[in-house]
Amino acid sequence: MDPLSVVPSAVPSVPPRADEFAAVPAFDAASPATTAAGPVAVVEILDRDGQVRQSVAVAAWPLRIGRALDNEIVLSDAHVAASHLTITRREQVLELEIGSTHNGVQHGRKHLRAGELEAVAIDSGRGAPIELGLGRTRLRIRLPDQPLAAEQPLAAVVPLAKRLRPIVIAAAVLLLALTFNTYLDTDPDGFGRALGNMLLTAVLGAAIWCGVWAMLSKIFTRQAHFGWHLRVFLLASIALLAVGALPALLAFSLSWTWLTDFAFVGVFVVGAAALYFHLLAVEPAKHRLLRWMAVGGAVAGIIVTMWFNEQRTDQLGDELYMNHLFPPALRLARPVPAERLVDGLTSLKATLDRKAKDSAASGGDDGSTREDD
Repeated sequence: MDPLSVVPSAVPSVPPRADEFAAVPAFDAASPATTAAGPVAVVEILDRDGQVRQSVAVAAWPLRIGRALDNEIVLSDAHVAASHLTITRREQVLELEIGSTHNGVQHGRKHLRAGELEAVAIDSGRGAPIELGLGRTRLRIRLPDQPLAAEQPLAAVVPLAKRLRPIVIAAAVLLLALTFNTYLDTDPDGFGRALGNMLLTAVLGAAIWCGVWAMLSKIFTRQAHFGWHLRVFLLASIALLAVGALPALLAFSLSWTWLTDFAFVGVFVVGAAALYFHLLAVEPAKHRLLRWMAVGGAVAGIIVTMWFNEQRTDQLGDELYMNHLFPPALRLARPVPAERLVDGLTSLKATLDRKAKDSAASGGDDGSTREDD
């Protein structure tokens, strides 16, 4: 049996369909207990992605929810008590009376425990439904006098050629960039073999990476979204190549050496963004949490890298000197006179003398220790 199945004991024997309650009459405030014109509310059972799995009409107030068969809504959830919750409407207020339960009821950020009574104001103007958590079951209560959200237009049907065009362009740009890097890093005699290895590694890596993410999306959202994951992979790979090349070029052209020292910041930012968009196809209903996770992961990675750099080289940056020299024609900064360079080195004299003295003292101690031995 489906753990979220519902037995609507207070409605007609024929199970109602969700489309039957797309429009219900306005609620009669003078008679809040029941109405002969239609249901007084609709309770929707949501899945983990926030999609409606089942809708149940409420014929009258009060509404009792639990696992016992004498409830109006019976939930097959082992984490729900026999008489878990009773909901009563009084004018523009819904009263939530928590029954004898260990797990209580989650309403927004509030956790209501057994025996508590919570009054929830009904915001008829804004039309925000009331969502509750009972055990592992999520419920959403819709009332007749709450206006429906505006109809959302269907996504335009894009021809296959237009959908594939961005992917093909991104794949071509990535392969050209990888080919150019392979040409720079290998000898002419071994270029053909290196190019074949690069292409095989790139294609297999992309297929495995996107396939794993597509499988996760299929498990959690019942849709693979392979094209989405492939676009994220291609754009993130191009961005990583750009982040690896541009800081060194700009540092050489403008004499901004700190760009190469902190080039790893861009790598973490691109990686966090790619992870966010991959996870967005797996957990589309938790985009805010995923955004904070991506930001937190990038910040944590940057801080840890700076800490390791400080421990290894006594500086926060990643490089002690620039390791890329480009053609002089790309140089935009004005040349520095030799006298200015020498004057700038004088500030290092005290530091170098101190390190030399410490090194000599350490060597002397070692020598005396060896002589004593």
